Amino acid sequence: MQPPLSQSHLMENMDDASTSSGESGMTPTHTSLLEPPYADPDPPPYPAPAAVAPHKGATFIIRDPESSLVITLKDGKVGLAPANKESAWTYNSDDGLGSHWRCVESKDRWLGFYNAVSGGFLGHDNNKKEWRFIAKAETHRQWEYFCVRQHPDGGHELLVKHWDGFRAMQVGGDMGRDLVVAGEGHSGTAWEFLKVCSEI
Repeated sequence: MQPPLSQSHLMENMDDASTSSGESGMTPTHTSLLEPPYADPDPPPYPAPAAVAPHKGATFIIRDPESSLVITLKDGKVGLAPANKESAWTYNSDDGLGSHWRCVESKDRWLGFYNAVSGGFLGHDNNKKEWRFIAKAETHRQWEYFCVRQHPDGGHELLVKHWDGFRAMQVGGDMGRDLVVAGEGHSGTAWEFLKVCSEI
């Protein structure tokens, strides 16, 4: 039986082993991480104006994100048109384009949108062959009632009441510039509601 090795003898053997293998120093017993194991995640993004659902008392530009066209009343007809870049985000009723829609709410909690230029409410014409949207009504009634539902891909669908269910508003018609009522069970356009910054 060999006598136990002293601590100094062990240290000499380790030094000899490390120099003979060409490495210097001791192998660490553990590894240290350069970064903490659980870094703080980035804070969640705050909702962009497009992610904000419409609410009563605010004015919005309603935009189709695929085409970047906005719901506009021009020459008495509702359709999609490019936004007026000079006055898009401020209230200007003299630009001749009705792209600003004031959101209202009925006592039964139905939303409605009236045009800042004409004062007419956005609604559908009940022509079942080719349902179109118009903005002629001076009062907020059933044909002008909307329900808003968040779309899973972002934005919000605008739904109109149809008997005991809903139908969605979607882009359609000539060159994708008209607003039509979607067929039963069909999804609508995922609209972006861009809040107008200042109003006079």
